[in-house]
Amino acid sequence: MDCDKKTTIEEVRSPGGETYKDGETAEIGETKTLELGHGDIGYDLYQEALQVDPIERQRIAKTVKLKLDSILLPLMCIAYLLGFLDKAALNYANAYGLQSDLGLRGNQYSWVAAISNFGYLIFAYPSTLILQKWPIGKFVSCMLMVWGALLLLTPTATNLGGILAIRFFLGAAEACIAPAWMLLTGMFWTRQEQPFRMAWWLGCNGLAQLAGAGIAWGLGHTTGPVESWKLIFVTIGAISFGYGLLCLAVLPSTPKDFYFFNHQETVVAVWRIADNQTGVKHGEILWYQIKEALRDPKVLCIAGAALCLGIVNGAIQNFMTTLLKSFGYDDVKSVEYQMPSGAFQFIPTVIFGLLNSYIPNFLVVSISIGFLVPLAGMIGIATIPLSHQLALTACAWLQPFVGVAIILSWTLVSSNIAGHTKRMFVNGLEFVLYAAGNIIGPFLFLPSEKPRYLTAIWALAGVEGAGILFTVLLGLWMWRDNRLRDKSVDQPTQGEMAGFSDYTDIENRAFRYRL
Repeated sequence: MDCDKKTTIEEVRSPGGETYKDGETAEIGETKTLELGHGDIGYDLYQEALQVDPIERQRIAKTVKLKLDSILLPLMCIAYLLGFLDKAALNYANAYGLQSDLGLRGNQYSWVAAISNFGYLIFAYPSTLILQKWPIGKFVSCMLMVWGALLLLTPTATNLGGILAIRFFLGAAEACIAPAWMLLTGMFWTRQEQPFRMAWWLGCNGLAQLAGAGIAWGLGHTTGPVESWKLIFVTIGAISFGYGLLCLAVLPSTPKDFYFFNHQETVVAVWRIADNQTGVKHGEILWYQIKEALRDPKVLCIAGAALCLGIVNGAIQNFMTTLLKSFGYDDVKSVEYQMPSGAFQFIPTVIFGLLNSYIPNFLVVSISIGFLVPLAGMIGIATIPLSHQLALTACAWLQPFVGVAIILSWTLVSSNIAGHTKRMFVNGLEFVLYAAGNIIGPFLFLPSEKPRYLTAIWALAGVEGAGILFTVLLGLWMWRDNRLRDKSVDQPTQGEMAGFSDYTDIENRAFRYRL
């Protein structure tokens, strides 16, 4: 079949039950046949894969999966670890005199902690557009080198203005990493495989906390002419820049340019993800898909949950040292006691990712648990007396458990939003609100409320409760849509072809939401 040939499918209906025609001039209330071209870059490769002997195709598929898990996944994990480590470096530097050396007073450290999220916020959506148009691997590799260079420059800052400028551009450079990894995960792994793989690369946030706390602890014990907090930035920055050079050579943008695939493996890699019904990549921006996203109630729930996750993450990431100090620990101990919190993120994230690979429709439950555990910790911090230092510390260690909710909510978008423009738009919206939440989070901690910070603690508990509500509503809506489609008289059978034709999850009536 010609790649440019138009494919016709039946009219579709919007979530509200109206007759809904999708296209550049789509309006609710019209009835019209939908016609779209095969614009996905994987369409021809999928057609070629169908000509391969099924037994041989299955054999090659095992090799493809092994290469992805042993080469591409570690590349992504290390890059994501460095991205988190770069941002967390400020938290560790805070324990070794950064505020006093730069003359920060009052809530100025809160601004330093939040400013990178302004950069992230401003560049989050442009980054998603660039990722749709430009080679993903090359763009992310360049940004890795940029943020490494910015960390190397951080010790040159001598006042508030200098470090604010560097942290702003650091946030801008890092805005691409999570959306890019969501795209790569969606185009290389099946929907069943995605939660576990995404759990690994986001779980590396926990490993970054372990590594970062270890690096900071080691450098904090050095004696010499250079301050310990400066050594932290230089060390992490040099590693990031060097790794960016490596990724520039080997990190793929699509299955077609993965250096470690031969042609047959590339073809089968595309065939493997056909059941996702989301295709590989479509470079054209289709405005009707953005309109559809804005009218989709599921997107509202995704946006609300993203804002909640950002607020919690921003507060915990930047104020864990402050929180532990409020329990009575000194500078060194406040860093040492952050090491277990990394394990509390990494281990549950990987476990829940694995469970979601084998237990069907467990995503919504897992995300809710990811909010519920830190909510219990927040209530503990607010109610346990300061004399019970270890109990308070254990409650603080529960906060990184929210990583389970973060990664699986991103998995939920990757698995359940189809149509490349729609998915990119929802990704962009999700990360813009996530960044906005990361800005809000640090300002919940009011210096006047030291050491209990009860406003922040109770506010974060409320935000985590709201996150559970948004997640449950999203799950109920997707369950409802699946039931309606199951009861439909006309059952489409070409879901895979619809994915390579860039149909959205609403247009493709064969699509079923993963709960």
